Amino acid sequence: MNSTDLVPAVLDAELVEEPSGLPSAAPGATGALPDAAIDINETLTPEAEEDLANSGRENTRQTYSDRFKAFANWCVDRGRTPGPRTSEHNLVSYVSYLRRKDIGHDTIRLSIAAIVDMNARAGYEKWPPTAKALKIYADARHEQAEAGRGQRSAPPLDMERLSQMTAGCPDTLGGLRDQVICYLGYYCRGRRSELAKFRIASVEFVSDDLAVVRKWTSKNDTRDAGREYEIDDPVAVAVLRRWIIALREAGEGAPHLPLLRWVDQWGNIRPVSGRGWGMTPHAVNEAVKRLARHVKLDVADDVTSHGLRAGVPTDLGRLGYSAGEIKEITGDWHSTEQVEKYRKIGRRRAGKKADDRRSKAITELQHLRPEPAADPAE
Repeated sequence: MNSTDLVPAVLDAELVEEPSGLPSAAPGATGALPDAAIDINETLTPEAEEDLANSGRENTRQTYSDRFKAFANWCVDRGRTPGPRTSEHNLVSYVSYLRRKDIGHDTIRLSIAAIVDMNARAGYEKWPPTAKALKIYADARHEQAEAGRGQRSAPPLDMERLSQMTAGCPDTLGGLRDQVICYLGYYCRGRRSELAKFRIASVEFVSDDLAVVRKWTSKNDTRDAGREYEIDDPVAVAVLRRWIIALREAGEGAPHLPLLRWVDQWGNIRPVSGRGWGMTPHAVNEAVKRLARHVKLDVADDVTSHGLRAGVPTDLGRLGYSAGEIKEITGDWHSTEQVEKYRKIGRRRAGKKADDRRSKAITELQHLRPEPAADPAE
């Protein structure tokens, strides 16, 4: 594995901006001395510097920014300089620190990728060297696997759990917004970043009981750039309609505005942020987790908003559909591997074995058990 192997592994996440005051270099910096002669052919135009700094998916950029921020704070606390240009010794020492703090190996791997990416954006391609850091990462991964700390998926929020959560939403504007998050996440199989990017124009009410929701995907895992989802659940449609009416009454109902919005404790809708967020992906995730704790959901400690995306395939599995059928019905997964996991969970949630045919065959083996011998004393 090399440094470039790490970058594609980073998916959805919510991060904060890198704080001001931390030592850093401007994108495209060459590291030349102030009085040195500069070859214009070896410099970037301001437009190219801006494009490079803003390249890649926004969620990934934010993820890297947050991980680099944590690394930078660690460096500053110890009198070290985080860079860019980051020293190899600082990278290795930080990875060792994470391992000894028993930080998850996925976070360690993400931190290495973030530091490499931040250096590349500052003009230091493939820097710092990662071979030593990756050795420590590999050891941490092995140790955590042996300890039974493999990667866990968020528990699916199927219809049973979804109903418990929506029923537990308070009768407030914030509670109405949380219901919208739940229903859109479930019926549109939305990731947190996709939910945060919905606009009011994304929802079209075709009839009293039918809404069409258009979702732009956050990953290249579908055949087209966006998808349409038809929601004919009358309860979900009514909730969506009430929320959009509330936005319009508050003067926040323009079609281009974000659909999901921050609501303060007094029921006021906060302005859209300078970066265009009504709610960040992180805030969406926190809203789902907070609601799960509020209603004392059976899996509240492990819930994330990703569980909403898993709800429909889990429920279809519960109803007896195969993984291939679920994949075809939803159109949201390219392979059946992840769908099969949800299908099995759905079957077991229904108190049934995951594989009826195989289980039936094994159950029949019980008939081969000899009859108990008669007691001679009887």
